[in-house]
Amino acid sequence: MKDSGPTVSGVVNDSAPTFSSVVNDSALPVRDRIQALDALRGVAVGGILLANVLVFFGLTFLSGDRAAALEAGGANGAAMFFEHVFIDAKFYSVFSLLFGIGFGAQLARRGDAALPLFKRRLRILLGIGAIHAFLIWAGDILMLYALLGFAMPWFARKSNRELVRWSVILLAVPTALYIVALAAWMIVGSGAAQSPSAQAVPAKILAYFEAIGRGGFKDALVGNLVFLAGRWADLFATVRFPKVLGMFVLGLWTVRTGIALSPSDHRATLARWRLLGWSIGLPANLIAGWAIEHWSYLPPSNGGFLGVAMQGVGVPMLAIGYASTVALLVVDGRRFIKAFAPVGRMALTNYLMHSIICVTLSYGFGFGLWWRTGAAKAMGIALAIIAIQIPLSAWWLSRYRFGPVEWAWRRLTYGRPL
Repeated sequence: MKDSGPTVSGVVNDSAPTFSSVVNDSALPVRDRIQALDALRGVAVGGILLANVLVFFGLTFLSGDRAAALEAGGANGAAMFFEHVFIDAKFYSVFSLLFGIGFGAQLARRGDAALPLFKRRLRILLGIGAIHAFLIWAGDILMLYALLGFAMPWFARKSNRELVRWSVILLAVPTALYIVALAAWMIVGSGAAQSPSAQAVPAKILAYFEAIGRGGFKDALVGNLVFLAGRWADLFATVRFPKVLGMFVLGLWTVRTGIALSPSDHRATLARWRLLGWSIGLPANLIAGWAIEHWSYLPPSNGGFLGVAMQGVGVPMLAIGYASTVALLVVDGRRFIKAFAPVGRMALTNYLMHSIICVTLSYGFGFGLWWRTGAAKAMGIALAIIAIQIPLSAWWLSRYRFGPVEWAWRRLTYGRPL
């Protein structure tokens, strides 16, 4: 197989395909492809925990003296900067890429017949996400993925060139909207932009968050609902939707070109992506991390624009660099990276377990570490959880074919015993 040639799609030219035109059973996943995607999924779910753990312990809701007290010391400051540069948004972007790959792989296997099943899977995922968000932890990402997933059949009828164009457009939307908001603020706004340390959660809202760490189950549930409202407001304010959808579309494109289905046959392409991802993504994220430390996102400011623009470029590029690096490590037979494959096969179970474990550690009805744990210690806890989940996932999958939540998801999707 040539490194640049498509293997799954009937789109060797740039004409728009039908769903059936992407079916080519000869190009279905081979062993190293399955390991590459599972390992990448396992790394991504661990990275998502490293990002979420700061929220689990309430650090993102603090400001002023309280925030300064928890961030005191070089380790906590370094951990926060590390999170901004290497963690924040990168791993949900990798997971979004994998979501698009999963959709493309279903089309490759089933053609038109994949669509009703895909939509049913999305409805069930939406239900799982709703239970997670309303009853366990409001930082859920599953509902967002499920809702945006319903747009993917429309993209599936686009040509390869159109998929690339749409991915770039969607990823550029947040920066474009920030420019519009900045221009409007300069015309009608007043006052200087706040520094990040000057921003504060309103006192009434802060009381609900404080109760999460001190109260019982009822306080946690009420505080979680308040957090859920703020969470979705933040998704709109930070224009998260096109960021996720753009990576979905890019993931579909990687299936069309054969890269996702057979990474070993596209090693040269992955090596170029790794180089571009790291060489562009890392400097851009360093600049973005510095900007975030000095300027707030809102109200719009020139410094805020610098952060948004650098994230707009740096986040997807570094996510691509991460994905290419993991795929190449698997292709090259590096055993340590394959240890993440069982975690990836149980990604949904492990993701939900993160919430159960961290809520128990943080909330008042559990160990009460809310607002009592700095960033460095929180990340240490996250690393410990990841270290436990690696052998635990391998142990479970040595006895069962699916993770428990994955089994339930499939059982509800197919409506029959597995």
